[in-house]
Amino acid sequence: MGFFRRRTSTNQAPDTSSGSATGPTSSPPPAPSAAPASLSTSTQELDQQLPGVALHYQTWGAPNPDRAVVLIHGLTANHKCWALLGPHLADAGYFVIAPDLRGRGLSGKPPQGYGVSIHAADLLALLDALNIRQADIVGHSLGAVIAMYLAAVHPARVRKLVMIDAGGKIPEDTAQAIGASVARLGAAYPSLDAYLGLMRQLPMITEWTPLWEDYFRYDAETRPDGTVASRVPKSAIEEESLALALTRSEALPDLIHKPTLLIRATVGLLGPDRGFILPRDEAERVRDVIAGCQLVEIADTNHYTVITVPPFADAVSAFLTASA
Repeated sequence: MGFFRRRTSTNQAPDTSSGSATGPTSSPPPAPSAAPASLSTSTQELDQQLPGVALHYQTWGAPNPDRAVVLIHGLTANHKCWALLGPHLADAGYFVIAPDLRGRGLSGKPPQGYGVSIHAADLLALLDALNIRQADIVGHSLGAVIAMYLAAVHPARVRKLVMIDAGGKIPEDTAQAIGASVARLGAAYPSLDAYLGLMRQLPMITEWTPLWEDYFRYDAETRPDGTVASRVPKSAIEEESLALALTRSEALPDLIHKPTLLIRATVGLLGPDRGFILPRDEAERVRDVIAGCQLVEIADTNHYTVITVPPFADAVSAFLTASA
């Protein structure tokens, strides 16, 4: 993964700080971003060796530990899902950090060791490596549960909390609702074009945009025999799902005492009114449990598309920039 080279974006002066095998180092240049940062916004893709795993991550904006925001993606996702929000927050003056969780993207993929508390420990270690004591934490889907865990168990490390379309009791039809996304794992496709062709047919992707093209190209890995597969090991998600089922995440909201924004998608994955990861009644329950929690619904979006539309980015930015 290029642990000993650093790459800076063309709109940023090279980083002249000292580096080592345990410091942030660059990886091969990614495909063009689906929502490129403005000319005023710098971006880098780096790797950080942590205890037991190396995390790959992208940053937007000038490094500033007092304005750090961590973006945590969902179960089978990668950091490319933040192609809209990352530059948006950087343009508002934030230093945005979007890692690939272990087992995803270009991060390390240990044979075992997946669960909310393990991801939380990885993220805290990443913040320590970057000399960031406290950050705003934004999480989508599984990332929302990890963000909620951080706010409940490590409150000193969290400034504000944003949970996107998750954070309540997990509905019984969740496995069916996300089945189309998980089905790609462990399968071999004859070519990249074949893989992308099938991804374009996923029912939850209501419009194939450059963001999704970039996201799935990044997810694709070409094997020695020329076939293509998702970078995400199926075994990692199986362990992750079991660990999540055994986690009492519904108890975490009672422990949160941070300014919180809860965002909900309004269209189900199994039909307009079916297959919600965060049903309205559960969103309202979480809102009422967390003191001062704000609930925002993003119209005409489902669990996957909610993070790809401007009203979502505007809502997150407005919440983070508002006085606590």
